[in-house]
Amino acid sequence: MAISQASLNPAGRHAGWQGPRTISYVVCDVDGTLVGPEALARPAVVDALGRARDAGIRVGYATGRMRDGVRSLHDQLDISGPHVLHNGAQVRADGETVVAWPLDDAAVDGLLALAHRCDDAYVEIYTESGFVASAHDERAAAHWELLGSEPRALIDRAADLAGQPALKATFAVFDHRAVADLVVEVERLGLVPGPSESPRTPDLRYVNVTHPDADKGRALRRAADHLDVPLSQVVAIGDATNDLSMFEVAGTAIAMGQAAPSVHAAAHLSAPSVDADGVAVAIDHLLAWTDRP
Repeated sequence: MAISQASLNPAGRHAGWQGPRTISYVVCDVDGTLVGPEALARPAVVDALGRARDAGIRVGYATGRMRDGVRSLHDQLDISGPHVLHNGAQVRADGETVVAWPLDDAAVDGLLALAHRCDDAYVEIYTESGFVASAHDERAAAHWELLGSEPRALIDRAADLAGQPALKATFAVFDHRAVADLVVEVERLGLVPGPSESPRTPDLRYVNVTHPDADKGRALRRAADHLDVPLSQVVAIGDATNDLSMFEVAGTAIAMGQAAPSVHAAAHLSAPSVDADGVAVAIDHLLAWTDRP
């Protein structure tokens, strides 16, 4: 196997990194990590994930998106997971849900009321299949294109879901200055806000909202438990602040090159940017350094 001339470099927590000899599970963030502005992963990344899979390593993705929103990428990569969806509110493996932390009706009602008070954002409520919204706001069209669908219905209250579990909510924010206020309001509701962005929708910002027990880190723990592998044998690769909870629990945390300083500070290693196939570089070096599971 030819190893890229690009390398992994020490990041903020490198001094405390144990450098495990065995890697059993690799999980990668999606937007800004597996993909850049394109809908699908670049060939070098696909090939590297295939090499990890062929070496007996389980590979998954961790994303704020719903299952339908990553379907084309899922089909392209052909990896069985476990996968973390809805910003940590759901873990799926081998086509089945392992665990989920849905929002209750009171939380959904509070979020809808907040959306109706806000002129600079609207909220989407995600269920097992597709999503509903507080309004049909054309300013979110680029986000719908990213997801591959539009809201299937508009709702005013949780009862309109007719018992369907609300796995996550996402505020699409049209004025970036509104993000900070939304974060405060979500916290007042006793929920977990996760500000994020995507290189595919540069004019929008997002605030993901999950159950207090749901984040990518907790989901990663449950995914590792499902595989019966120790966290010391888990690698997490990401680029955004909503990946920090994964970095806290994974035995090896790798920040993408374009990530913010706070993300590099929380990682053990730094990979090249998404435009330079950082995931492929990271995986090939890890395969060269470690034994097989």
